[in-house]
Amino acid sequence: MDKYESEFKLKVVESFLAGEGGAKLLARRWSVPEEKIRTWVSHYRLHGMAGLRPKRGSYTASFKLQVLMHQDREHLSSRQVAAIYDIRNSNQVVVWRRAVDDGGVAALDRPRPGRSMKAEKPHPQSSDPDSLSSYRAVCEEVERLRAEVAYLKKLQALVWGRQAAQKERKPSSS
Repeated sequence: MDKYESEFKLKVVESFLAGEGGAKLLARRWSVPEEKIRTWVSHYRLHGMAGLRPKRGSYTASFKLQVLMHQDREHLSSRQVAAIYDIRNSNQVVVWRRAVDDGGVAALDRPRPGRSMKAEKPHPQSSDPDSLSSYRAVCEEVERLRAEVAYLKKLQALVWGRQAAQKERKPSSS
């Protein structure tokens, strides 16, 4: 994976923001993937220069779950939610999503194999074995409520349409 200096990223972002071209043109000019330019611009807009600096660290299971729930609630792409939460690699959100889909919420708390040089401590299992089912239940409830709102909006539009048609049919009494 190519590494880019923060100063270089800033030059590219400033070129983009100054209107010197879109991501595609600047990608050719600076020999950088177009997707990286879009990501850098998003991070810079949300977090300033700190969004362009390297970031090391790990995320807690609750943080990961919060990111995934925000993504679901707002229907955001992995890149959008990664920019909001200052996650430099948007593919990490995809990895978390797969982990939840494959192993439930408890999978977010497990260390990835081969990623740590420290002696492995056994991780306690999730204290709430129903956390995955509750997460799914919340997602299902959100979808049900969205469908209900959409239904009510259509019903309201239908009622208004009928009222407008009745007003047009009434002869004017002038």
